[in-house]
Amino acid sequence: MSQRRADILNRRARFLHPHRKDRSTLPCLETGGMQVYAYWKRGEGLTVSVHLDTGDVPNDLISPDGTIPIRITVNSECVFGAD
Repeated sequence: MSQRRADILNRRARFLHPHRKDRSTLPCLETGGMQVYAYWKRGEGLTVSVHLDTGDVPNDLISPDGTIPIRITVNSECVFGAD
């Protein structure tokens, strides 16, 4: 992916906040058709959940083998990577 494409995707990212009426909705960042939830859970602490199967991922973000490259970092240290 080009830096220009990455910049466009980052600018189009949006935050989906929990709704007052639906208490099961969690804070979510949506970018490139994917959703990343980050929320606190009693007994577990901070939970981060990545959903790549929204059906809205543009074809140019999907690898030829059908996967989506992903990197997860904590304090700038990569803790998971898949190409």
